[in-house]
Amino acid sequence: MAGETMFAQIIHEAPSASKRNPSLLAVCCMCGLVRDEAGHSLDHERWVTRRTYRNTHGAMPAGSVLTHTYCPNCFTQVMDRMGSS
Repeated sequence: MAGETMFAQIIHEAPSASKRNPSLLAVCCMCGLVRDEAGHSLDHERWVTRRTYRNTHGAMPAGSVLTHTYCPNCFTQVMDRMGSS
């Protein structure tokens, strides 16, 4: 239960951290999807492939620092594995 709370806190705080510092780009550490925050609210995150992100924004931001987090699908898988261990 403590692990679930910690992961939920990290996932919840990550978007606000990247809003303050636009040079951070959230990438799922399992599947590699990129969180596209342009025009979306935090309640409705959009996770896209790197190719889609490049096509939408013109390129991957050169000065971006990749931050590793979990997309909603991978987060659910990790939590399921932790619960069954």
